[in-house]
Amino acid sequence: MTNLDSRLSNLKTYLRRWGLRLRLAGSLTWGPWGGVVGLGLGLALALTARLWPLLTARWLVVTAGSLALTGAALGLVLPWLWPRSLAASARVFDRRFELAERLTTAMEIGIGRLRTTPAMAAAQLADTLDAAARVDLHAMLPLRASRRALAICGTLAAVLMLSLGLPNPQEDVLLQRAAVREAIEDQIEDLEAVWEEVAVAQGLSEAEREMLLQALEEAIAALDEGRATPEEAVAGLSEAERSLVELQDPGAVTAREGLERAAEGMADSELTQDIAEALAEGDYQEAAQALAAYSGTEGELLTREEELELAQELAQAAEALAGSDPDLAEQLALGRLLSAAAEAIERGDIAEAREAIRDAAQQMGEAGERVERQEAVEGALTELQEGREQIAQAGST
Repeated sequence: MTNLDSRLSNLKTYLRRWGLRLRLAGSLTWGPWGGVVGLGLGLALALTARLWPLLTARWLVVTAGSLALTGAALGLVLPWLWPRSLAASARVFDRRFELAERLTTAMEIGIGRLRTTPAMAAAQLADTLDAAARVDLHAMLPLRASRRALAICGTLAAVLMLSLGLPNPQEDVLLQRAAVREAIEDQIEDLEAVWEEVAVAQGLSEAEREMLLQALEEAIAALDEGRATPEEAVAGLSEAERSLVELQDPGAVTAREGLERAAEGMADSELTQDIAEALAEGDYQEAAQALAAYSGTEGELLTREEELELAQELAQAAEALAGSDPDLAEQLALGRLLSAAAEAIERGDIAEAREAIRDAAQQMGEAGERVERQEAVEGALTELQEGREQIAQAGST
């Protein structure tokens, strides 16, 4: 390596070392200013959130803090990402250290852009290195943050903390909206569960099932569309309620009470205990099948004593029906059929008794379907009414 190359290498070493210090000084300068920008944005957001319901206090703290940290981080990092060649660094340090273009000239001679004699080049490089050695880097390129930026950061941080600490009237609005959204989400889940129950419910005709499912689907869709406003959600549920009210059967309530009475009348015998338990549990079709079994093989296996016991249980059930509500017994014809079956057994007319039992089982099944249909409607209506009240309450708090 020639003497000229050695001097040029030393000059580049100076430039690289100064370049690192310049980037570090830039980080200390722009880091606080980046924090100023981030805190300013956070303060603007906090003040805006006091006029409009944008974010809760918790999320305002998180967002404002993130903006401040992001701004400071960008200020610290950007000086290291800014590309700068050695020639560009030479121009920067010529101005900063007042070296009268020595660095720039030396670099242009080194890369061959400026042609001169070897003696002139050596003299120029030597003079440049002497000037570089005399540079007091700590004095001319100090590593300190901007006091002004730090002062502004402190002021903005204090104002931001005050803004976040004081009660915000928009917080109640946000909490109310959150409560409404939660109530709507819960109601959607409940309605979807009811939809699944209705889809497999017994006792519904296809037309009734379709009407119920459609009303529930419309209610779910209304809640989906009205998540932001409780008024729209409540209106959607009310509309679905009106559709379901048309499917109500007031007489089904009386029918259910009558079947419960019949269950009580047949609960004290092993012969009819399964029927009574099924009726009490609301499994009306199972009860009807158990009763119908006595019109076939089950009845054929009974002794005369058991036949008379069965007649007594059927008579008690008929009496319970007639005693609780005579209109119900006549309407369902169940009490009359049970009574006829009991009388036929007592007379020994087993064929007639079996026919009456078969008809009674069919009537019990039809009454059960009516009750099950009403229960499906009532369940859907109850869910809609409770949901409407919950959403309305959440929207008014």
